[in-house]
Amino acid sequence: MHRGMPLLVLAALAALCGCAATATAAAPAATPGIDWSLDAPGVDARCGPRVAQARAALHAIVAARSDERALADLLAIEEATAALEDDLAAERAAGAFAADPALAEAATRCAMAMAAFAADLAADPAVYAIARGALEQARDDDERQLARTYVEAGRRAGAGVEPRRRAELVRLRKQLAELEAAYVQAIFSDRSTIELDATDAAALPPAVLAGATRTARGWRVPVRLEGLDRFLRTMPSSDARRRYMEALYRVGGRANTRRLTRAVALRTRIARLLGFPDWAHYQLDARMAKTPARARALVDDIDRRLWPKARAEVDALAAMKRADGDARPFGAWDHAWYVERAAQRDHAVDSERVRRYFPADRVVPALLALYERLLGIRFERIEPTAAWSPDVLEYAIRDAASGERIAWIYLDLLPREGKSLMPATVAIRDGRRLGDGSYRLPVSSIIGNGPAAEPGQPALYDHRDLVTLFHEFGHLMHTTLSTARFARLYGTRVREDFAEAPSQMLENWMWQPSVLQAISAEVGSGAPIPPDLVARMVATLHATDGVFWTRQALLARFDLDLHGANAPRDPNRLWFALQRTLTPLPPLRGTLPAASFRPVMGGYDAGYYGYAWSRVYAQDLFSAFEDGHLDDPAVGLRYRREILEPGGSREPDELVRRFLGREPGPAAFYRLLGAGAAARVPSQTPSATSTKPGSIDGDSRSSSTSQPIAAVTGGIR
Repeated sequence: MHRGMPLLVLAALAALCGCAATATAAAPAATPGIDWSLDAPGVDARCGPRVAQARAALHAIVAARSDERALADLLAIEEATAALEDDLAAERAAGAFAADPALAEAATRCAMAMAAFAADLAADPAVYAIARGALEQARDDDERQLARTYVEAGRRAGAGVEPRRRAELVRLRKQLAELEAAYVQAIFSDRSTIELDATDAAALPPAVLAGATRTARGWRVPVRLEGLDRFLRTMPSSDARRRYMEALYRVGGRANTRRLTRAVALRTRIARLLGFPDWAHYQLDARMAKTPARARALVDDIDRRLWPKARAEVDALAAMKRADGDARPFGAWDHAWYVERAAQRDHAVDSERVRRYFPADRVVPALLALYERLLGIRFERIEPTAAWSPDVLEYAIRDAASGERIAWIYLDLLPREGKSLMPATVAIRDGRRLGDGSYRLPVSSIIGNGPAAEPGQPALYDHRDLVTLFHEFGHLMHTTLSTARFARLYGTRVREDFAEAPSQMLENWMWQPSVLQAISAEVGSGAPIPPDLVARMVATLHATDGVFWTRQALLARFDLDLHGANAPRDPNRLWFALQRTLTPLPPLRGTLPAASFRPVMGGYDAGYYGYAWSRVYAQDLFSAFEDGHLDDPAVGLRYRREILEPGGSREPDELVRRFLGREPGPAAFYRLLGAGAAARVPSQTPSATSTKPGSIDGDSRSSSTSQPIAAVTGGIR
């Protein structure tokens, strides 16, 4: 603890974290020390008192504060909040994997109580004053960055405004948190199904029917986001594909549409109380993009560049549908089916055949080995697993050079009821420097419903699953290899429009022939995937860039426009209007896509553009690994030291500059877009059907020299 801290504060912190007020540096624990034997009554019984203790600790610090001791007071506040998160690590994480609805609801209540504490902390004018004083007293860059973070949070929470307005802000934020939690919970708890007759069901791979139940006429199949792609790629019936997609796009229903509409209204009121015209301006003020105009410039430029290719892709696939004798209009539900057929026709790539080379029991150990070499670490399996389920894999991470234990991870990859719909990385406990000089080791997990095993067969990853898994593992490394001094600056607690960049960079490995061969082993023979098949797979890399990127533009623009100055009354109507303009895939009439677009109510509100923004940095980072450095441990260790370890202790531009040894730039990203735009786009003047709605002539070249994201390298100063 910092010298000069009052005994009252020391006592409060000691009670909060269950430790003595004075201590010598402790030896690192042999286990994470987290109790996963959870039930709903236990979560409720633990959570309330712990949050109350944190409030008492905060009150003690504020009551005894002094202008001369502002830095010490801020460090005490940081310790109090980090200790609270440590103490309720299991309770906070349980919402991502709880099969018991009562436990999931209790975990949600706990998360909301902690969110309310955090909101009150940020809005507290005394804490804001402490942080401003600490900024002047900071002795090093870490302390300055910590103080800046608290000052920024206080400013954005209204800690500096007059009391009546501040009280209104706190009230509105609590209402908003309740709406967000209810929206997400409605998606998680949805159990929608569609009916398939016996003929349609027989056409599906057995794993796709996992969780389905027999009926008098055939099968009742659960509709899930993580199952959408494979269902659409393997279901011959266009009608069944349409029904599956429509059911998925009705999840959340009108209740979630109302929640979203109400949330947008609350966000607008909050933003205006804080002096911003709308929520988009408020959110981006603290991000790299800084203004919605800069974010839109990137999104719109991507859409203009890729629209002609997207139109050409859809036209070619629609022609395939007509050649099949189906004269009905091409629907969004047809896209994945005909993309799969085109890959088989043009490149002899059958995704179901490719899966045979990627059994989970080969992929996961090979992935760990690859990260070991690249980042200079070692994974040590812990058995028996002390986790929330016996099928969770638990590992300690050690530094390869010193052998020192630096983190723990859990891999919860098998399908299980109650888990998150899509793979996600959950930072269970952040790392931080403790008062006795020791380091609290971080704990993190990937939680997601991975591929289901077919009868008598191992679970098999398809290539899309591999890209996702490699992406999430990049987040996992960011949340465990950081060495940031403070929890508030740990790991992925960076500017939000940079947070995806490290993981997006690592997706590139899943398109490298040497890597795919190294992690593959055919079921039965154990042979690696043949080089010619890999070459054909890589040849499909840009086959769907047009539809992919124009859809990303749709999602990003929807999010930005939803939170802009003229927020619509009906978010679904906005979705459909933008879809007609930004992507050639037709809307699904009669659905409610805004009711299940989780990012806008799950922490990415006015931030979805960040996936494109961070991709600019991701491709620039990847340039250091190209030209023979793909598995170069020297480059990998530099990446670990300069990008992963600092976390939010430095601004993203500085991280990238130190790693690359130069200023960041968009050239690598535009090369990526160029490779996509150049593939299979008609060379003739665009026809009427290729003209982008809302544009003059459909020619994407009009913006190709404007480089609207050249200023992306400016970041925040």
